[in-house]
Amino acid sequence: MDDYARLIKKADAIAERFHAGQKDKAGADYISHPRRVAARCKTNAAKIVALLHDTLEDTEVTLSYLEEQGFSKEITDGVLSVTRQEGETYDDFITRASKNVIGKEVKIADLQDNMDITRLSHPLKERDFERLNKYLLAYKRLTLEI
Repeated sequence: MDDYARLIKKADAIAERFHAGQKDKAGADYISHPRRVAARCKTNAAKIVALLHDTLEDTEVTLSYLEEQGFSKEITDGVLSVTRQEGETYDDFITRASKNVIGKEVKIADLQDNMDITRLSHPLKERDFERLNKYLLAYKRLTLEI
């Protein structure tokens, strides 16, 4: 098993462990989301970051824990780039994510997954459309930047 395959497997195990019991907006096990995001990514580094992309924000995982697990600075910087900071506006967050090559790839894949309304089992409400519009604007910013 090569290094990336080992790290992808480790990232998946960490995400599964720390997202255990969490549900997404559709009521499905949350781990499905980072796995779908990773599947949309092309590079191995982005697949690893995708699996870990919500761990710092939504679980008790810390940056130092990821470093202790053997993830490189490239990976931890990628995870940080797609982790919204306390008090940070959404626009500032998207701008910051766009400045990290891996983070940008992951955030685009994350937005694609978040915009897939076929996952939702309930009739769409106004807040769903507002969230979808927010994601679409961020997606356009990230994909139209040169």
